[in-house]
Amino acid sequence: MLNNDILKALTAYTQNMTNQVTLVLQTGEHAKRAELKQFLTQLTSVSDNLRLEERDDNLRSPITFFLEVAGNNNGIHFSGIPSGHEFNSLILAILQSSGTALKLDSTLSKMIEKITDKLHFEVFISLSCHNCPDVVQSLNQFALLNEHISAEMIDGGLFQDLIDQRNIQGVPSVYLNGELFANGKIDTAQLVDKLIERFPYIVAGNDNEQLPLQDVTVIGAGPAGVAAAIYAARKGLNVTMIADRIGGQVKDTVGIENLISVSKTTGTKLTGNMQAHLSDYDITIKEFLRVDKIEQESVDSKAPKKLHLSSGEVIDSKTVIVATGAKWRELGIPSEKENIGSGVAYCPHCDGPFFKGKDVAVVGGGN
Repeated sequence: MLNNDILKALTAYTQNMTNQVTLVLQTGEHAKRAELKQFLTQLTSVSDNLRLEERDDNLRSPITFFLEVAGNNNGIHFSGIPSGHEFNSLILAILQSSGTALKLDSTLSKMIEKITDKLHFEVFISLSCHNCPDVVQSLNQFALLNEHISAEMIDGGLFQDLIDQRNIQGVPSVYLNGELFANGKIDTAQLVDKLIERFPYIVAGNDNEQLPLQDVTVIGAGPAGVAAAIYAARKGLNVTMIADRIGGQVKDTVGIENLISVSKTTGTKLTGNMQAHLSDYDITIKEFLRVDKIEQESVDSKAPKKLHLSSGEVIDSKTVIVATGAKWRELGIPSEKENIGSGVAYCPHCDGPFFKGKDVAVVGGGN
């Protein structure tokens, strides 16, 4: 299942693993279990720090496995074969379990660490969904940060009875402790917002060290926001960027062919390039957060602005650049938002297959 090029790349990725990670596969019979076992056997062959073990741990299914470090279940579970877009989710989970730094802002990490309630997330995905991995990867990191949290990726294509039982019509669909938590077009920032709403005690407030007065604070991290931050940083200014996600809406674009000098690329690749470019400069990035309000200290237009973040932090800045970009165009009719993921969808690539054989209405599509 994994060709030589992939195995060679994995060998390089796993060279710096500092902890041994065991993939524990539930015993039992399932039509896809042999395929999954072969997949995991090949994967664990690339490093001495990777092991595959089969045992009865009363998991969801014979095609469910979890990651174990130092003899402990670290809360990351996969039900199905995490190939396709979810292959990266598995590899990242393994590397982060073995000591690779998490890709979360320190403020956000501290917020997640504060949670004292027992939380089990189930993320129903489709292997063709390019939005699902972001949600899976974020919840996996939450599990690594807090022993009270566990996260399970579930391939809806292999658990059709469960899909029908819960009437799931779109992905990703996230359940928390057996109840619907979020579905449809969701991202990490929305998950964080929902956690803050449910557990307000996690708001950071003054837990983090206060940033010095910033010369420029950019709100938004699409192409415009990233360009503004880089231009300002190149001039030697103190720059902070606040955004729900790097890339903005362009990250969801499957094919991009109108970026001058680049014949063809994808939203994911372009976003990766933007992140790499940002890392060349000393820019403070507050990702997965939003600005709740901006206050002016005085009527003097040159007075610093106070930006209040959803994390509870307050940032003082001489200048604010608003580059919040665009969003999905909604109809604005009753029950539209409430039914996202349950009959209302914005992505034919991800959610279209759920409506096979059914009557649908397509609104818009001017392209």
